[in-house]
Amino acid sequence: MTGWPAGVVQGLAPAHLLALIAAALLAGRAGFRERVGFVAAFAAGLAAGLGALAAGIGETAAGDVLMVAATICGLAAAAALRLPTGLAELLAFIVGVATGLDSPPEAVLLREAILGLIGTACGGIAAMAAMVTLSAVLGRIWQGIGLRVAGSWTAAIAILVLALRWAS
Repeated sequence: MTGWPAGVVQGLAPAHLLALIAAALLAGRAGFRERVGFVAAFAAGLAAGLGALAAGIGETAAGDVLMVAATICGLAAAAALRLPTGLAELLAFIVGVATGLDSPPEAVLLREAILGLIGTACGGIAAMAAMVTLSAVLGRIWQGIGLRVAGSWTAAIAILVLALRWAS
């Protein structure tokens, strides 16, 4: 599969999905306007990361940055913290940039690569918006404890991934 459909699916790599879940768990505790700002900051970061990737930036440590951001977001969600809006949006922006930089297209033709990047942007933004909405809905009812457990698990998984990367 090539083009934008491949880009939509590519945005669901395990590391990306883990960071999106952790960030969405953090954003779900905020009010509606803050959640919209969070998703917008993620979208801007994703566009910046994909733009840098399209401009030909070399290899980066985006995967490690993604796991560090997932750890911070997961720990904040596990502690049921409501971070200040600016800090939460900065984390969303960082997750977006790192996701974009960690999503090189697997196409040879330029047209297919561009369509893949557009698909990655669309899939990433849609996934983040859906997860933030789900987190907000579940956070209002008794499943809030489950969301805190999910936050601790995402932080633990991200820490384990970082430990395995840095150990080898």
